[in-house]
Amino acid sequence: MGIIEEKIKEDLMQTIFADTANLYDFIESRFTLEDEKRNELIALLNTFNNDLTLLLKSVKLL
Repeated sequence: MGIIEEKIKEDLMQTIFADTANLYDFIESRFTLEDEKRNELIALLNTFNNDLTLLLKSVKLL
């Protein structure tokens, strides 16, 4: 994989992580979450980001 494709993927992943953070903020501002549920949400979003990263690292861009 070329350096340019790696840079594009890196930028895309940063955008995805930022969007996930925005999703957290959206949920946090609209739901009353107890600490336990907030921690579950954070864990779920972290797992999503990790799984997505593993998947997308192994595929080529269009």
